Amino acid sequence: MAIFKAEYRANFSDTDAAGIIHFSTIFFWVEATEEALFRHLKLSFLKAEGNKLTGFPRVRVECDYLTPIYREDLVTIELSPRELGDKKIIWNFKAKVGEKEVALGALTTVYAWREGQGPMSAALVPLETKTTLEKFFNA
Repeated sequence: MAIFKAEYRANFSDTDAAGIIHFSTIFFWVEATEEALFRHLKLSFLKAEGNKLTGFPRVRVECDYLTPIYREDLVTIELSPRELGDKKIIWNFKAKVGEKEVALGALTTVYAWREGQGPMSAALVPLETKTTLEKFFNA
């Protein structure tokens, strides 16, 4: 199975007083990697049509931190699907500094839409999105 990768430099603004990245930084990088994947595949990540908004809100995230990431570390985020479902996508992610795994986790998103400021409603992942992702990761 293919993996999508993106690199990030741990900056001062990503760290706490000890110079170690704040735990939430991993989630920002994973989300940026997911958006880069959609951009790479020319898929819509978030779409506004008139008053209707569609996209992939986050419903669950988990992460095991294996070792600290320090300011100036170059971090590679690897993203691969655990599940490409009809209404949700579960992404596995791995963060590495060099070849060393520093964090492992998963991000669950649900395809949803809303009208104006109304409530979100789950919907089927567009067929084009699902088949494009399947082709990319199964290539």
